[in-house]
Amino acid sequence: MDASVLGRTLRRLTESGSERALRESRIDHERRHPGEELTPIDTCCPGQQVTVTGTISTLEVRPEGSAPALEVSLNDGSGRLFVVWLGRRRIPGVYEGRRLVVHGRLNCVTEHPTIYNPRYELLPE
Repeated sequence: MDASVLGRTLRRLTESGSERALRESRIDHERRHPGEELTPIDTCCPGQQVTVTGTISTLEVRPEGSAPALEVSLNDGSGRLFVVWLGRRRIPGVYEGRRLVVHGRLNCVTEHPTIYNPRYELLPE
């Protein structure tokens, strides 16, 4: 057996459920959007247009001035970032544990990397 095949098999056997879900998210996204690369969260730079996939670990509705804002924490295994939809209290299909792909400009005005009002795609459950 080829060493690279053995290595991949060993990694798949020892990966956690969340790591497997994220790997499958990447494969699914690449299949549906050939040529659009996903960026690992830990390599994102402020001001950069990024496409990331991950699992929603927290979800909160926060007042943002006089309007509500839906804020989620997205984790891809390499890091986390916040995604904020201004003027929204909820988005159907967006809940803790859901996997999604978001595309937008990374903003680091706060201490946490954040993408405001991104394009998003809900991934199959």
